[in-house]
Amino acid sequence: MTESIRNHTKISDDKLRDLSRFVSTMVNKRGLPDENEVQAFLNLGYTEGNILDVILAISVKTISNYTNHVFKTELDTVFKAREWSGYKVSRSIFNFFRSLV
Repeated sequence: MTESIRNHTKISDDKLRDLSRFVSTMVNKRGLPDENEVQAFLNLGYTEGNILDVILAISVKTISNYTNHVFKTELDTVFKAREWSGYKVSRSIFNFFRSLV
């Protein structure tokens, strides 16, 4: 599933695809989905508890990322093959435009 998300290809499991879309909505809208998006997610069989689970997962991942970035935590060897470097390109582009200001 993570490969599908990283490569922007279709997630084969419908339920997980719907979950992934809602998580993207939550992240991209900084936790402010509109009522229709929330209701659509609930209509797919998810619950308000599942929405809280999504919020918790995003929060934990954000704290983990911030901590690892600040303290330059090395990636465990077992996860090295799955290392994602896409953020490095984004950071370079961001820093370029920031230098223009």
